[in-house]
Amino acid sequence: MRIRMWRKDRGLRANELARKLKISGGSLSEIENGKSFPSAPTLASMHLNTDLNVGYVLTGQAAKNLKKTPRTLLVEIDANIDHVVLKNRKNA
Repeated sequence: MRIRMWRKDRGLRANELARKLKISGGSLSEIENGKSFPSAPTLASMHLNTDLNVGYVLTGQAAKNLKKTPRTLLVEIDANIDHVVLKNRKNA
């Protein structure tokens, strides 16, 4: 899921990213859908051919120096707003 979000934030189609990573579109789909885990060569290719943080892919934790795209920031802000609204409704 993290890879798909990163890809969409950058406006990449799945086949474009698969080509950059030197894997099939089917393999990328399985990785993005959580049906398989990227192999070591695929992780290395991510590191060498994209700005995707491999640590983020592996752990879900963003590096402190990882730049977020405006879309990612908006998604996070929207999620935080939804959380606050739901919390306030429960307390009302």
